[in-house]
Amino acid sequence: MRNLAKKLDRDAVLQEVGTITRVDGRAFTVRTSSGDVEARRATSCLVEPDAGDRVLLSGCSEGWYVLAILARDEGEAGAAIALDGDLTVRLRSGRFVVAAQEGVEIVSGGDVSVASGRIDVNAAEGNVTLGRLTFLGTLVRAEIDKIKLFAGHLDSVVDRVAARVKRSYRFVEESDQVRAERIDYVAKKTASVHGENMLLTAEELVKIDGEQIHVG
Repeated sequence: MRNLAKKLDRDAVLQEVGTITRVDGRAFTVRTSSGDVEARRATSCLVEPDAGDRVLLSGCSEGWYVLAILARDEGEAGAAIALDGDLTVRLRSGRFVVAAQEGVEIVSGGDVSVASGRIDVNAAEGNVTLGRLTFLGTLVRAEIDKIKLFAGHLDSVVDRVAARVKRSYRFVEESDQVRAERIDYVAKKTASVHGENMLLTAEELVKIDGEQIHVG
């Protein structure tokens, strides 16, 4: 330790290799062949050092810095990039790819924003959990084999609805109401209306027309 201190007094830049023996917040105790030194992590050392790491040190009159992690025990799990403040990754050209064999997670206590000319998502299965969703778009085109929807309330306001279906079934447990200026039902074969009680009223005209009319 004294030998290293004397060398640093001459404003020389030194390099040493050592092993981290203690981590105290942002300060590290590194054991070298010349003794133990207190060091800080250099800004360019993105991977966060940990106890037991074999590191490269650089010393100057300002103190000692951990420049890089040379080796880590195989039993230790992975590595962490820990920084203070904002982090920006900027590519002047080319593509940016994040690939992982077992999974990728993005966790934020604040907002997560994605801005792109196009977004493609491909997955065998997906889950989305949102407390509230606001969607603004021009066109939605979907090709889905089966849809199941469970909702407490469904309110929709649209200018036009057009649907082409092969078979349609609707089961209403309580009341079913339609308010329209004009209603037109056309059946090619049979139109049936059944009810325990049926009321048909009109303010001006009620017309029944058919080749045969059976009442009762």
